[in-house]
Amino acid sequence: MRSAIVVAALIALAGGLAACDSSDGGPVSITQPAGPPTGAPGTEPTVVPGSTDPTPAPGPSPTGLPSRDDATVDARDYQQRDSYYFQSPTGNIMCGIVSQSTLGVGCQLGHANVIPPQLPDCTDAPNRKVAVHVYGSKAEFLCTSQGIFVGEPVDGSRKGGGKILNYGDTIVVLGAACTSTQQGIRCDAGGHGFTISADSQTLF
Repeated sequence: MRSAIVVAALIALAGGLAACDSSDGGPVSITQPAGPPTGAPGTEPTVVPGSTDPTPAPGPSPTGLPSRDDATVDARDYQQRDSYYFQSPTGNIMCGIVSQSTLGVGCQLGHANVIPPQLPDCTDAPNRKVAVHVYGSKAEFLCTSQGIFVGEPVDGSRKGGGKILNYGDTIVVLGAACTSTQQGIRCDAGGHGFTISADSQTLF
């Protein structure tokens, strides 16, 4: 009997709270959030090596990036330790999505037909290669003397670059998305990005 009275009192109290007036005289509803909002910054799931890929959150990303649903390849196929490397089908564009450095996501050219005016001293010599990257909230050009975005060979040859990202394919990982097209490679991260090919390089 006492239990029934306590339950009845709790029901009455809950009903009274639901009927309390807000500042505009309407009822107030209190709900417990189920967890962080889907798509909120910092909530994108990260794939841990050896784990299964988490289920992507539905709906478009608030950053304008393709969601994991838009990926056409499994990023783990491009993984080398904690980073991800790929190259264009021609092998002239080599890219990396680097997890633990200030490099972010970037690509560099094996050969450039056009040198961007922002790199007047970049000559396309073996130690002066055109590169672009996005880190934080900034996209910029680089002239590199090293293979900073070049992955290890994956086909038994000595030529590095990582696995080929075929035309039309998109990789989405670590907050970045890159798409391979016949016109070059486009990468987006944090609302900024770049396009790169031998004939044209742009930042946005």
